[in-house]
Amino acid sequence: MNKVCKTTLSWRTRALTAAFRLIALVIVATATSSAQASLGIFEHGPGIKSQGAGGVSFAFGEDANPISSNPALTAVLGNRNDVGISIFLPEPQMRYRGNSLGPDERFDSDGQDVYPIPQGGLIRQLTPTVSMGLSLYTAGLGPDYTSSPFVRFGSAPRTTVTLVSTATAWTLAWKPTPSQAVGVSINPGYQMLRATGLDFLSGNTPETRVSVKPDRITDRGFDGSLSMGAAIGWQGSVTSSLSAGLSYRTKTWTQRHRDYRGLLPDGGSLELPAIWGGGLAWTPTPALTLAFDYQRFEFAGERGFGNRIGKLSDGNLLGSKNGPGFGLRDTSAYKFGAIWRAATALTLRAGYIHSTRTTRETETLFDSLSPCNTTEHYTAGATWNFGRWDLSGFAAYFPGETIRGRNSVAPSFGGGEVDTSYRGQSYGISIGWGFGQ
Repeated sequence: MNKVCKTTLSWRTRALTAAFRLIALVIVATATSSAQASLGIFEHGPGIKSQGAGGVSFAFGEDANPISSNPALTAVLGNRNDVGISIFLPEPQMRYRGNSLGPDERFDSDGQDVYPIPQGGLIRQLTPTVSMGLSLYTAGLGPDYTSSPFVRFGSAPRTTVTLVSTATAWTLAWKPTPSQAVGVSINPGYQMLRATGLDFLSGNTPETRVSVKPDRITDRGFDGSLSMGAAIGWQGSVTSSLSAGLSYRTKTWTQRHRDYRGLLPDGGSLELPAIWGGGLAWTPTPALTLAFDYQRFEFAGERGFGNRIGKLSDGNLLGSKNGPGFGLRDTSAYKFGAIWRAATALTLRAGYIHSTRTTRETETLFDSLSPCNTTEHYTAGATWNFGRWDLSGFAAYFPGETIRGRNSVAPSFGGGEVDTSYRGQSYGISIGWGFGQ
């Protein structure tokens, strides 16, 4: 008996060690390139299967990735492993209207066209009622203007802002009854930030100074910070065909980016917002599941993402405790997904998302560095099962949308307006495999 226990512990220890090594490699790989997303700074769903079904992930899951959205799903999905990658192809633009320092002109963020985003997770059932899991998720932004829109203000020829925030959800879930589950997670991670070509904000005379640390605004290379968050969730059956889920993920507490303490509020603070929501999943027949999620992103409460450019007029310089950030507003997403098990080996998915705008009309100048104003998503996906294994893919389209600036450029920068527009596509593939306890 002791030999069996030692063998089991040894196997689990090796698996966890391998998982840590994989996470470290992924963090290194993602932190050296840009990230980009379609729902604010976040992907529209956790994992390839969810992304094919409109991103639903609170009451219903099909692989190990949604446990980062609702840790209670860890107790209901069984033992499995999943690994995949999504490819995001955004097309952000910004345009000046009536700016006195240059002509009406359009600028494309064209320095990087393809953004790979890793996916992965695993679940292990420890006892009939207790399970543990691990899931990887990434957020970020990465505009890269090879022809900088800020040259008219005195910037370098190229401007980029790269944010990559990679985290892992370590979950533990319990089923107090056969039809109810609760779960918690801790979410350690690592965040990388780099900004170049923002030297027009580095003035150091009384007339041009807009920052408390003009030498800590731009071209400081990558600055890394450790992060930590947590989540709690519930999932359960309401009737024999209807399930529900609720989840709350805290803000991500992150070390300050000291190399950019002249750019970001409160000496370099840039923390991911709290996310919460709930969902329903209805399975009228074994072949069909219809799901709906409501998800809320609390950007406005975080200084780095929420503080508005108007803070400058109030005497709060860049980098000060209440200095300007990206000026994003809180965002709500309404997600609809359909999952049709068309045959024993084939599952088809479709989905739609409508979200409220993240970008404010008054903040489009700075938000050209964080293009994240897509409000509609159309998605489709499929899975082919072969034994314990399954191969999944998805495609998503985000129609173009333009936000016309309103009082968006200060008179000191020539006045006028900045309009931003954004559209994109996303594709992904994953492989998963399940097994008994």
